[in-house]
Amino acid sequence: MTHVARRGWFSEVLPNGVQNRPRTLESNSNVLGLDTPEPNIEIETSPEHRNLTAGDPFCADWVRSPDDPGVQALRAELRTNNGIPDLEILDPGQIERAAELFHRDGFVVVGDALVGRRFDALREATETVIDDVLEVDPDASIGGGAGGLPHRYSFGMTSGSRHRLHDPAWVDVIDLPTTTPILTAIFGSTNYVVGGGGGDFALPGAIEYQGLHADNVWVEPYDPVGGITTRDMPVPVVTINFPMVDLTWENGPIRQIPGTQRSNDPIPTLEREPQWMKHSTVCPAPAGAAIIRDNRAWHGGTPNLSHDVRSLPNIEYYAPWFRSEGINRCMPYELWASLGEHEKRICRYVVCDKGETVIGAGFTHPRARDREAFIAKQLAGMEPDAGSNWWSRW
Repeated sequence: MTHVARRGWFSEVLPNGVQNRPRTLESNSNVLGLDTPEPNIEIETSPEHRNLTAGDPFCADWVRSPDDPGVQALRAELRTNNGIPDLEILDPGQIERAAELFHRDGFVVVGDALVGRRFDALREATETVIDDVLEVDPDASIGGGAGGLPHRYSFGMTSGSRHRLHDPAWVDVIDLPTTTPILTAIFGSTNYVVGGGGGDFALPGAIEYQGLHADNVWVEPYDPVGGITTRDMPVPVVTINFPMVDLTWENGPIRQIPGTQRSNDPIPTLEREPQWMKHSTVCPAPAGAAIIRDNRAWHGGTPNLSHDVRSLPNIEYYAPWFRSEGINRCMPYELWASLGEHEKRICRYVVCDKGETVIGAGFTHPRARDREAFIAKQLAGMEPDAGSNWWSRW
């Protein structure tokens, strides 16, 4: 396949994309999760991240170009300081150590988790999505994902189905011999379930830091005595990201703040975030590794100052005891029927009925209104009961 030649460093796209972003947020905490109201400014972001509206104030006067003095100064800083000191990259067989680090830090990195044909297929699938996005957003100005920044997108939110589990390449990495034993150790059970699949990618010239945040793909439990939040519970949701390229100091590695999965402290905004947190990135880490994350742990995207796209597709897993409206039926029955018994069982909440259409599958666009228009047209051509049945499953 021939992929789009120019991918990023579109100097005409202004920093942060939207110039009327607020600058005085108290914190990036988001206790409302999926109940977060629409932001007051128009940005393309996922529901649980609608509070991330501030953008990056430190690059507001830059030009999105490798030659900009601010970009050059940031490159020099990152070359020297970027990366978590003594980052452990485990072998897949180190199951107990992986679970130990996960519960201690809120994440763990396992090398050689995705190799061979599965890696090649997933990388090709991500390249196709990137092409589809750039075909309708050729200067990468729309952006999307957490915070709605230019040059940065969500694989899941750009899909009309909100996930990528209609794609065999994503489904093929749900149950890997390298990750399933670790998931079982983390959850203490094989009875976890798949909640979705997507991830994100950052184009070259994504000069903005994405604000630290947690992926609250839930609504906090109602506790009338105020005794508990999800941060007082065992891990509810685990996400595994698979880097499609080696993560380096310059190409936008994800940053993770160790030990924050149980923290009730306010998540700092970019204006208040200490510099060591900005440098707390998962690098160097090889392509095909598994970055296994507690969704509650503070994390965020970092600038991609390279000339390569940084892709991190993912699969989301919910604990045996945990459910959320974040799960929706997005996997074709025929694809589910081809899976092994363990995969079928853990995918039972995302599979559609036999003969049922996966609404929105195959349509990719970064703008929500375009996805919604496609879905409305698709539903209009279906039997009324089919459309009602689909809406009732969100």
